[in-house]
Parts: sequence; structure tokens; C-alpha cells
Amino acid sequence: MKTTDKLTKSRAGLVLDDPFFGSLLLRLIMVEDSSIQTMGTDGKKIRFNPAFVDSLSMDQLKGVLCHEVMHCALGHMSRRGDRNPIGWNIAADYAVNPIIRNKYSLPGGALFNPDWVNLSVEDIYSKIPKDEKSGQDKGKGKGKGQGQDIDPGGCGAVEDLKNEDGSQASAADKSQSESEWKVAAVQAAQQAKSFGDLPAGIDRIIEEILNPKIDWREVLKRFVDTSAKNDYSLFPPNRRHIHNGLFLPSCKSNEIGSIVIAVDTSGSISQSQLNEFSSELFSIISDFSAEIHVLYCDTKIQKEEFYSSGDLPSSLKARGGGGTDFRPVFNWIEEHGLIPSCLIYFTDLYGSFPEEIPFYPVLWIVNSSEESIPFGELLKI
Repeated sequence: MKTTDKLTKSRAGLVLDDPFFGSLLLRLIMVEDSSIQTMGTDGKKIRFNPAFVDSLSMDQLKGVLCHEVMHCALGHMSRRGDRNPIGWNIAADYAVNPIIRNKYSLPGGALFNPDWVNLSVEDIYSKIPKDEKSGQDKGKGKGKGQGQDIDPGGCGAVEDLKNEDGSQASAADKSQSESEWKVAAVQAAQQAKSFGDLPAGIDRIIEEILNPKIDWREVLKRFVDTSAKNDYSLFPPNRRHIHNGLFLPSCKSNEIGSIVIAVDTSGSISQSQLNEFSSELFSIISDFSAEIHVLYCDTKIQKEEFYSSGDLPSSLKARGGGGTDFRPVFNWIEEHGLIPSCLIYFTDLYGSFPEEIPFYPVLWIVNSSEESIPFGELLKI
């Protein structure tokens, strides 16, 4: 059977027998591309290597097409941000494959971890070892990079959204594409449900689309970015505009000054939670020039540590134990005459707060259901 005939037959079968995947698949244009190893989608088209399509059984081909459709429905092409594209593809495969496996086969070696079923792609990405994310593990990700030919899972890649000329799409275009796919997914689910043929696991996906959870990593990054001292000055002016007779401000620095990180060591925070929190935070801080003061506190300061953004530890280690009192941290900042850009406090939020509101921004990273804070910003993980 010719490759095009095989694709046409498999697509027609999905449209007739599986209205959810079939209707969404019709939104994507099929484009032959022998330069890639398997398949890849950017939300507009599916590129495919004919040799890869020929190597699959009909059931596997349907599974791979549904795999690509789920990348689109979940907006994986627009949610990557600045994460490593290899690691993002790995995480995205772990996110969609359990849904596909409920009904179709996938090629051998398809990524699956029963412990990661029902997790978001961002949560899965945070759990993948660093060497695997970068493609150093078992030679993964030998493609051209940045979504051009990256398919470590062997089932079809998720690629960054591109313009017609091949350039990166704008943030607005990515947001619009993600919104359009969300609407399409909800409509397809409603249609499939009316026929009594909604695939297992899709109900949860639609609930996630309609009531999305805020990714705490994005909030943390935004908080740190906002605290950064990206100051502008006319002395010296921006050199790029002087030849036009325009004397515009130039950016003085990309500094964030001092950051205070406080860790509640009363025993409510596990080391695994602390590892995940510190890994994400240090990744963000490393982009700036910063001084980092780490304070471990229960009812008093148990330990102080100091780092620069260039010599951050692999993780924070909890020290101390006992009750919880937030006041020693704020007192320590005042006693040391420190003017921090921000204070980030990791806690269960059960403790005594200072009476006076500090003049610097405070972010409470909370691992409990408690929501009552007298000041600052609350972020649950």
C-alpha cells in the first residue's frame, strides 16, 4: 500500500470510528518531509517521513496520529517557554501516551511511566533527570534542535509554532493557537460524548482545559523577574539609536540585588519538595547577577548560608525542627541592614507573622491548604 493511501485510510478510519481524535485530526495538514525521522506537529500541520509511516502497522499509525493530535489539544507547542526542547518532548510524550494506550498501539519504546499518569507536562518535565532533558542520556535528541527533528520518544514530536517564513511565532500567535485548540478539543469531546464514544481519559483533559491550574513555576519566575533591577539610564544612551539622532535610555544592568530565601524547618516540608522548589528557583536566579541569603528557621534562625548566582548549590537541605515563627527572618533582615529585592519564604504557613508589613516584596511558597496571609503574595505548590 502506498504511503499516502495508508495515511488516508487511517485518517478516514479515525474520522468514522473515533470522532474525538478524527475531528481534531482534520484540522492538521499532512506534509511529507523525509528530512525528519518520524513525525512532528506545530499545531498547523503534521510533517511525516514516508519510511516511518511505512514501518507502522495500521493500528500503530492511528496511535501515532492521535499522539500528535493530543500534543495540539494540550497546547504543547505553545507551553514550552524557555525549557529544553528535548526534555519538553520527553515530558509531552509521557503526558499523552497513557491516553493513547487506552485504545491504540504505539511503536516500540514509546515513553510511559505509570507514576506520571495524570500529571501535567510541566510537572513531568520537573521530574526528568537533567542529563536526559539535555539529550545526553543514551544519545537522545540527535536532531537539529529547537523542535526541527526532536523525537526522543519515537512517536512523533511536538514542535514550536512557526510563521510561514519559518521564523518563530510571536507570543500572541502562540496564545491564539493554544486557545483555538482548547475550543476545538472541548467541541470534539462534546461531539464524541453525544455519540457515546469519548475515549478514556479525555474527560480529565477537558476538565483541565476548562479549569486550568496555575503553574507555580511560571508564577515564581514572574515574581523574580519583576523584582529584577532592569534599570534604564540616559548615561550612556542606547548606542543602537544614536545614528538616527535619537538619544534613548540604555539598560544599566540585569541585576536583582539581594534575595532572601527562608525555609521553614519545622518538619512540614519534605526534602523532595525542597529539592523541586530549589531546583526551579535556582534555575531562574542563575539568569541574574544576585546575592542569595538562605535562612533556615523554625522558632529561630537555625542556619545561615550565602551564595552568589554563579555558585548555587544543587539543592537546599532542611535544618532544624520544632515550631514555626516567621518573625526571626524579618528581624534578621532588619538587623543586618539588608535591603532585599525580595523575600521568598517556603512554609506550610502555620506560624506567627510580624506585625509590620515589610517594604520589600514577599512571596509565600505554601505546601498546605492554608491561605491566610497578612501581606505578600501566596503561591501554592
